[in-house]
Amino acid sequence: MVGFICLRYQQKLLLVDVKDKGDKMAKNKITALKIKVKKGIAIAKMAISHPMITYNQAKAKTGDKEDANFITHITGKIGEETVLDISTSQFFSKNPIFKFNFKCNSFKIGRKLSGREIDKGAVRKKDEIGDILIITAVDRKGNTYTKSVELASRKRKRR
Repeated sequence: MVGFICLRYQQKLLLVDVKDKGDKMAKNKITALKIKVKKGIAIAKMAISHPMITYNQAKAKTGDKEDANFITHITGKIGEETVLDISTSQFFSKNPIFKFNFKCNSFKIGRKLSGREIDKGAVRKKDEIGDILIITAVDRKGNTYTKSVELASRKRKRR
């Protein structure tokens, strides 16, 4: 239920939006995915927004263990090559954060534009665009969450 309430604050009436508990819950998704490339090694960090409800928590809340829902599998691919493959269980924390490394010698690394280049309206050439890392997470109920990011690094000029 969505509604409004009036509050008196310093002799002013404020209209405040009120939402029920269903609206407060965050959507399950891969919230962040970042990559840094240094010396042929890519360091990837990702955060997943998911409640990770275990069998015991589900039984305590609803009385049914089948209401448990947690991430069961995470896969990372660049093209057809798999760089990350994790089978997980109910024992990960709520909203987990992962960090993993992989060699990226066989992948195309793009070039990031600096803020100044973007402000001047610079556009990357086709040969400056890198390969795409696609992360896919699947939970116990079969929901799939996907996020992608380009392999790119800021190549500095040598002085």
